[in-house]
Amino acid sequence: MVTPYRYTANIKAGLFASGALLIAALLWYSQTLVSDLENSERRLLDIYAHLIGRVASEPGSENINFLFDEVIQQIQFPIVVTSTEGEAVSWRNIDVDTSLSREQTAEYFRGLLARMDREHQPVVVYYEQTPISYIHYGTSSIVNRLLWLPYVEIVVAGLFILLGFLGFTTIRNSEKRSIWVGMARETAHQLGTPVSSLMGWVGHLRDRGGADEEILDELESDVRRLEQIADRFHKIGSVPRFESRDLYLLAEASVVYFRQRLGSAKDIEIVVTGESVTISGAETLLQWALENLIKNSVDACQGRQGRIEVSVSRSAEGGILEVRDNGSGIAARDRRNIFRPGYSTKRRGWGLGLSLTRRIVEDIHRGKLRLVSSKPGETVISMTLPMGKS
Repeated sequence: MVTPYRYTANIKAGLFASGALLIAALLWYSQTLVSDLENSERRLLDIYAHLIGRVASEPGSENINFLFDEVIQQIQFPIVVTSTEGEAVSWRNIDVDTSLSREQTAEYFRGLLARMDREHQPVVVYYEQTPISYIHYGTSSIVNRLLWLPYVEIVVAGLFILLGFLGFTTIRNSEKRSIWVGMARETAHQLGTPVSSLMGWVGHLRDRGGADEEILDELESDVRRLEQIADRFHKIGSVPRFESRDLYLLAEASVVYFRQRLGSAKDIEIVVTGESVTISGAETLLQWALENLIKNSVDACQGRQGRIEVSVSRSAEGGILEVRDNGSGIAARDRRNIFRPGYSTKRRGWGLGLSLTRRIVEDIHRGKLRLVSSKPGETVISMTLPMGKS
């Protein structure tokens, strides 16, 4: 019953590592693609620069006009041609505010050229070995969009996974609640008929006389216990009625019940400490939850001089009940799983006790159930319940 839960952390770590590798591969591919595009633009600019230099060295203006009209105009990335003094002569794919003064426009281009030169080394245009102008260029809009593409994909995929996880969790929790409710109602229904029949037979034996009264008393006590169990299943499968209850008295009643039924574990001491605290809840279900906690502590103390302390106190959050034992403790790798359905460290355990307790405390009573601490010789489990009217 334990093994599947021990692999949960490994599965989660594996999924996280796979996701991280997928994201890294996506970023690497995108960056490679962007780098290839930037290198292509750089090679294209080198070709343009040599063409400009060659055309500029030839007489006539038809060739250079053709170069600017038919070649430069087709460029998709921002480009600025400056003189050797750094003054912008012509540009392409750059929005310039026409309302700016000449000085403001010059200042704008100085900042723009500085940014471009940080990204790409400007191309020098030569005329007979003499620099005549510089071509500054930036990253094209296509490259910029590609730079953002992997992040957009990651966000979209993350949102999709998150929505899928939330939907799956909601459906799973709904199914779990339906299973709990259906199982509880069916169990209560199945127990109802034989319990009523047993009560009738006990009454019949009393009326006939001659039977051992002590045996009949024990039979009646056990039948009433079965009746209480049926009532518990009925209440957990429906909306229970909340009333103001003394948490200390509830703890005392549960401890008294266990003291009478310790059997071979007579060397285990169970005590109640604390103060009277009024909480709001369903008495039958709260006793069930508390008995599950005490039963776990009794099992943990087997084979030793055990001591179980049930303490009751109050806080700003509500009434607090702590069950502390000096048993074997819970292994660190198992602590996050102890409240999960089906988890058990016992060879023949079903793993329903603490998960049922969590449902009673958190789902039904809107309280909190948590493992405070655990080590060999001391384990503390706490449940917090809403306060009731005194």
